[in-house]
Amino acid sequence: MSELWRVLRDPRVSTSLVLAAVVVAGFALMYEGWRGAAALVFVPLQVPYLVSGALAGLAVVGAGLALLDVHVDRTQAAAERRAIADVQREVLRLLARVARDDA
Repeated sequence: MSELWRVLRDPRVSTSLVLAAVVVAGFALMYEGWRGAAALVFVPLQVPYLVSGALAGLAVVGAGLALLDVHVDRTQAAAERRAIADVQREVLRLLARVARDDA
């Protein structure tokens, strides 16, 4: 159980889960908009359901997916920066060793 909490406390994981929940909430809004519009036969009464449910849900899904994409890109860029820094440290260590051996 403590392993699960350790994983969930990682900001990368918790942020991804929150953004995934936002996307699911957007789909729920679209479903509720569809359900409300489907219950009515008179088209002018369906419009509020479509605007508030379907369009708002689509906006929430789009925003959630866009934010998730930005989050994943930033996470990958940070991992790449860490890997490059590790390579740079190793090169500097090797250069210092070569300089010591030559002296």
